[in-house]
Amino acid sequence: MKTLYLLCGLAFSGKSTLAKTMVDYLNCAYVSLDDINKDRGLGFGGDGIPVEEWENTHQIAIGILDNLMQLEQDIILDDTNCFRWLRDRFTEVAKRHNYGTKVIYLDVPLEEIYIRMQMNEQTKKRQGIKKEIFAELIQNFQPPEVDENILLFNNEYTIKDWLETQLDSTFNNL
Repeated sequence: MKTLYLLCGLAFSGKSTLAKTMVDYLNCAYVSLDDINKDRGLGFGGDGIPVEEWENTHQIAIGILDNLMQLEQDIILDDTNCFRWLRDRFTEVAKRHNYGTKVIYLDVPLEEIYIRMQMNEQTKKRQGIKKEIFAELIQNFQPPEVDENILLFNNEYTIKDWLETQLDSTFNNL
């Protein structure tokens, strides 16, 4: 069964870094809501995007997923997926195409995220996130629940080690 991997985590938790490594490891498709927003000329989510525009972005992502799933390839969806209803929405798309879904929850301590944000302030390696938007994200974030088929990623492993232990064991159990 093909799989839709939903990344889930706060800004600066390492979602995009993990996703890009997974794409190479699994040789699969990659869909980024930040990239969709950028292509739409909306800028970066950390700058604040109206709710209506986020809904449009999600509908575009669903269309992309529908098309990719017809090609029967594994897919990684890179977004915060901060609300249960968003993850459920993408899971329903997967079910329509007989795909399995795994939520990869990047459970990174806030202290580490703040360190990464401070480092980014100096290096400007990537887009930042406004403090008030990050505070709202923290307040409203809904971590995945047990019934969501979670793969946990935390700082205990390197990405390479995590891929080998988590994903290889997942494939061996299919």
